[in-house]
Amino acid sequence: MIDGVRSSILPRLLDLRFVRANPGSTEMSMWTNRFTVPALCCTLVATACGTGVEEPEAPASAQQDALTYSSWAHGSEEYVFTALAFLDTPTPGEGTFVNDFEVGGLNDSGDIAFGADVSTGGEGVFLRHRGRILELGRTGGTAPDDSIFSFGFLGPVHLNERADMVFNFLLEPFTLPVGVNAGAYRYSHATRSVTAVVTPYETPAPGGGKFQGVFFGPNINNRGEHVFAGLVKTQKGFHAEDQPYGGLGIGAYVARPGGDIDPVVVPGDAAPGGGKFDYVVEPWINDRGDVSFIGHIAGETGPVPGFPPQAELINALGSLYVKRASGQVRSIVRAGDPAPGGGTFRQVFHDVMNRWGDIAFNGDLTPSPEANEDIAVFVYLDGRVKAVARPGDPMPGGGTLINASLVGGNVHINDRREVVFSAHIREDDKPLVTGLYRWSRGQLSVVARTGTVIPGIGTVNQLHSPQLVIPPPPIFSPTAGAVNNNLGQIAFQAVLTDGRGVMLLASPYP
Repeated sequence: MIDGVRSSILPRLLDLRFVRANPGSTEMSMWTNRFTVPALCCTLVATACGTGVEEPEAPASAQQDALTYSSWAHGSEEYVFTALAFLDTPTPGEGTFVNDFEVGGLNDSGDIAFGADVSTGGEGVFLRHRGRILELGRTGGTAPDDSIFSFGFLGPVHLNERADMVFNFLLEPFTLPVGVNAGAYRYSHATRSVTAVVTPYETPAPGGGKFQGVFFGPNINNRGEHVFAGLVKTQKGFHAEDQPYGGLGIGAYVARPGGDIDPVVVPGDAAPGGGKFDYVVEPWINDRGDVSFIGHIAGETGPVPGFPPQAELINALGSLYVKRASGQVRSIVRAGDPAPGGGTFRQVFHDVMNRWGDIAFNGDLTPSPEANEDIAVFVYLDGRVKAVARPGDPMPGGGTLINASLVGGNVHINDRREVVFSAHIREDDKPLVTGLYRWSRGQLSVVARTGTVIPGIGTVNQLHSPQLVIPPPPIFSPTAGAVNNNLGQIAFQAVLTDGRGVMLLASPYP
């Protein structure tokens, strides 16, 4: 998926990743973090498929849940694990799921928004509703605006309690910088249809001109307000030193249920404390209309070390802000601020906000001039930033935290103020250990990790995608995904010791 691991650059680390699910496969998926994108699309296989979204009978393999009980032997809470889908099983359309599942949203009804690589080439976006998996778009398919979906989506995807889902997808022809000629789409559960919210070069942008595309990570609340990062022509975007300016900027926008699109914060807007924003990504909207986002102020320290040039991927070291429904913009964490527990924030990314305005996010504690090597999890709660887990912290079940994930969709918070995240763990006697953890009221517990036995399903080998990443990120990043709902359920993916990949739902044992 092109969701990425962004690193302050929202692209969720965007490290354009070439992936192969099985030996001999030529499929590619995209990550991005220092990669030259140009050669990507020419290798991908496009497969034509319809875009009508009905709810046909799903294949038996997609309907049947393997529901079993399990508790981890080293003192975790007890969970009921449900196998939602396996890799190498049929998609609702052609081919099979391969490589990984990329969970983006989980509502209280158990509906799940996710993306996945498909054996026909490229990627698709899907909604699992009432045990059936619906396909909303895939590489080679025709979009509602008659565009052709290209090789990947710009994740994570998201959904609300009504099972309305939003996603961004690259379109043909693939165009640099990443996000140009990408469209924004919304699925309505009421009408069972996908509609275009942003069609590149056609949809008017507030303030004049047309949207040139969209960036990573759209989000929708229960009022149907849909926020996204949009690319527009402007001279007020981020200007990287010693790099030519491409004439584009990224801002946060909200699409109203009636169809109007309004700016949230865009390049040139005033920042709290002085200065002007020149880069705004990863907007997240709650039901009150508050919007958290990652922003950069003109003149502050610039591009993410190790990332591609701006001509390929617009990126900047980011800070965390929130714009309240009242219109006030507040600074939560600035790059360079001292971090709880020691060190300073090099940047922050992957903000997720609940209905109360609490925000879970990743903080990069890597000493300057590097970045993306010491990744922690934090939460903004009751007006304070608190550390959830930092590199070196002891973890429940054994070992210490090496790093949280650089990939988007691997940290989340629900309305019960529970934070979940995936992590890479150090244990002296094991070469690679990954885990999924929950933080609640200041206490950490393990949900699943390397070695967890799930009767009837299998034993967890890794909470990581079975894929090759080229080039590798600066550090290993677990990619289990970690999305929780208000019932305490958690959706994620795992690779079992028998090599199978599975998308799982962990529900607290009643």
